[in-house]
Amino acid sequence: VVAARAARLPPPPQSVYPDVRDTEGLARSCAEGRALGFLGRTAIHPRQLPVIEEAFLPTEREVAAAREIARTAAADAGALALPDGRFVDA
Repeated sequence: VVAARAARLPPPPQSVYPDVRDTEGLARSCAEGRALGFLGRTAIHPRQLPVIEEAFLPTEREVAAAREIARTAAADAGALALPDGRFVDA
C-alpha cells in the first residue's frame, strides 16, 4: 500500500485468505486490510465473495461524503471548499 501510494498508483488488493471455511476470520482480516488502505481482496473460493464485498463496500457516511464532494465540484472547478470547512484539491 505504501509503495503504491508513493508511486501514485491506486491501492492494491489484499492477498487471498487461505481458509475458505473461516468466514469470520476472513471478515476480520478484510476489515484490517481495509483499515490499512487495501482496495479489495482476491478470493480463492466463491463462498468468500459475499464476505469480501461486505467488508469493502463504502459505508453510508463515505457515500454521503463523496456525494458532497461531487456536488461541490459540479458547482466550482479547482480547489473546493466544502460546507464543513474542509478543502479538497484535485
